[in-house]
Amino acid sequence: MSDDLRLSLRALRAFATVVEQGSISAAAKVLNIAPSAIGAALDQVETEFGADLLVRTRARGIAATAEGIEVAARFRALLEDYAELMDAGRDLGQSLSGTLRIGYYAPVAPAFLPQILCPMMAANPGLTLELKEHDNDSAQEALLAGALDVILFAGHDLRRGIETELLLELPPYVLAPEGHEITRQVPVPVKALADYPLVQLDLPLARPYLDRLFQSAGIAPKVAVRASSTEMVRGMVGAGAGVSVLAMRPMINVSYGGDRLVTVPLEPDVPQLQLLSGRVSGRPRKLVSVFLQILHGWMQSEAAGELTVGVGSHAG
Repeated sequence: MSDDLRLSLRALRAFATVVEQGSISAAAKVLNIAPSAIGAALDQVETEFGADLLVRTRARGIAATAEGIEVAARFRALLEDYAELMDAGRDLGQSLSGTLRIGYYAPVAPAFLPQILCPMMAANPGLTLELKEHDNDSAQEALLAGALDVILFAGHDLRRGIETELLLELPPYVLAPEGHEITRQVPVPVKALADYPLVQLDLPLARPYLDRLFQSAGIAPKVAVRASSTEMVRGMVGAGAGVSVLAMRPMINVSYGGDRLVTVPLEPDVPQLQLLSGRVSGRPRKLVSVFLQILHGWMQSEAAGELTVGVGSHAG
């Protein structure tokens, strides 16, 4: 094996940063080096690989090809490994450092991510976090572009190049104000929803899912309110605007407005949603691997069960 390292760490870092930032000028600002040095590094990488890894356009800057995305992911892993080896005085088996970038399309992710991430930060003072809310499509796009390390999202319309693992099965449930008559039916028949005003979560995945659910039951609910956030849905339901159908629940049974809410399972055998974790295919960074291990462990805990409402559960 040759010991001639034809690509420097600087070239690896420049390439990975351009893929993440989408332009040479943005990467130059992040790395605080001249754009010409970035351009030279990109040429060196492509020459070494003998392939076109980047697509350059005037209007949209630089975009990576599928091969370029994979190369950038491997470069980031190599750079992190190098940084850990050079981090003198640290126990390589215990300490984590760097930035973990998580994108999520899970309206109640604030109900569980802090419980998972805060102990990681306490145990690893060198760890910083970037948490960004996305829809299902933009989460996958950002992951493949190198802007995110991990995504939590619903398992629909999966893109090539993303490795996924199941976190939770999410049966739909009815959300209603405390004392509402629909809560006396456990489980609630889907057809019963036609009798009440509906507060609908109006997000790209939730909306078509509910449309299919109602169509399969042969009903057309009276949509009184469409809202683009779970907390607004919960607030409107608590204030008496109607009932709603959701898939994940927070750990509390009151709205932002202080109104008490009740969750009741829908009838069994209705289509469920899935919450998945996703990362770019290939060898993950150590930080990503540790986070995913902790995340999946937590999802097997009793606390994670509080995020779902199945037949046999009825929370007030």
